[in-house]
Amino acid sequence: MKRRGVAAVCAVLLLTGCAKPAVVEDPAAAAASEAAKAREAVPTVTPSSAPPGKVTAPPHPDEMTKNVIYRVGKPAVRCAEPKVEATSVANIRAYYTQSVACLNAAWAPVIRKAGFTFTPPKLDVVAGKSPDLPCRRDSSGLYCDGTIYLDATVDLEGHHEDPKVNRGLMAFVIAHEYGHHVQALTGISKAAYERGLKLNGVDLALEETRRFELQASCFAGAYFGANSDFRDNASWRTLFDEVLKLVYDPRYDHGSTKNQARWTKAGLAAGDPAACNTYAATSSEVG
Repeated sequence: MKRRGVAAVCAVLLLTGCAKPAVVEDPAAAAASEAAKAREAVPTVTPSSAPPGKVTAPPHPDEMTKNVIYRVGKPAVRCAEPKVEATSVANIRAYYTQSVACLNAAWAPVIRKAGFTFTPPKLDVVAGKSPDLPCRRDSSGLYCDGTIYLDATVDLEGHHEDPKVNRGLMAFVIAHEYGHHVQALTGISKAAYERGLKLNGVDLALEETRRFELQASCFAGAYFGANSDFRDNASWRTLFDEVLKLVYDPRYDHGSTKNQARWTKAGLAAGDPAACNTYAATSSEVG
């Protein structure tokens, strides 16, 4: 199966993004809507006038570096990967629907324990671009306004190329997109958007989106690491390694193959969101 750029699919096929931070009236929607704006803002950030290597940025707020989600412990859930072949749009929708149900079961107790209100994300799976998409879309998968959008066409093609690897990609993508939902519910997305308004310089803005995306991948890893049906399945873990090798980042906004693997596997090894504080990491760790 050919390598797929995370940027080419906003977070699809392997790490997709376009998430939005929390909405003011509805925390889930708010968190969802602000992050999408943050992602769209990246191309228009003005170049920095500071000398190379001298660009500074305001410190990350506590909502990002000291969020309670890092201290509440592991998700606790056990449910197997859906046994649905990606041979039709209906099957693909069923696969993702079952996956989201398991992700809800894993994350809801953790979100509530951290003191946040839990609301499940909506799911929109269609062949082609969704007619209901409320924000710009340049990928086959993204999180926006409390909804995870996925283009089944990509999975149909992937199944034709390599069914096994495609299933690994599907499992990872939905868990990554759900990671953006976790960011939205916990205030991380909103804080990221507000901080982004204060940044000056394309390089800084891209580093921030990488921190955001790598954290979503780490949250995905934490989910798999906390779910014994995945964690203790040697064949699945081998497939997972293969999937991570397919990731690359031509737009420098999701993280290199090396760092995607670093953060995803950190979450997987810990089975705990405590491993996912990308906002306390050095720039080289989120390159």
